[in-house]
Amino acid sequence: MNLQKLFEMQAELDERIIQQHPELRGQNNLDWKLLALQVELGECANEWRGFKRWSNNQESRTSVKVGCPNCAGTGTPIGIPSYAGIDCWQCGGEGSYSKNPLLEEYIDCLHFILSIGLEIGYKEFDEEEMNEYFAQVSDDEKNGITRQFIAINYITSCMLENYIHYEQALYEILSLGEMLGFTWEQVEGAYLTKNKTNHERQLNGY
Repeated sequence: MNLQKLFEMQAELDERIIQQHPELRGQNNLDWKLLALQVELGECANEWRGFKRWSNNQESRTSVKVGCPNCAGTGTPIGIPSYAGIDCWQCGGEGSYSKNPLLEEYIDCLHFILSIGLEIGYKEFDEEEMNEYFAQVSDDEKNGITRQFIAINYITSCMLENYIHYEQALYEILSLGEMLGFTWEQVEGAYLTKNKTNHERQLNGY
């Protein structure tokens, strides 16, 4: 995964958001970004479901069929008659498509941890150091997803007082992605897709 590329893309998105919300420029946006990250972590944990020991359904939500908004479930793009024989580009004419809620929520976490790094001026990213960090992650750590969520929430809370915790928070969130079973290729691809969606949302007054 080219993390430097993702930082650059996040910087473009953050600037786009500030252009739409100029009151954010020049102020400290760390507190609401940290809260947003923690909310997204909670939503990610909710899709993972592994902590729900009281439930008979603890399987992660990684494949869910949803109605296609581009064609309203008809399989033909809105505004085009069905006899034209043109399939919806988003669902391939099926009227619905599969999405991965767990991955989507994880990517929202990634967006905010990158944005927080930009907010505090983090510029010392070292890919070699990151790879060394992952090489030291033990099997026991990889089995503790519940504890990983708790640890990330704790570390991000500490960042409100001290930026020194940022790099650890970044690496722990990247570790969480691996623990949830995502490849770096999946993460990067999903980030690119959601980043495009976020730009479109700003354009459409989301």
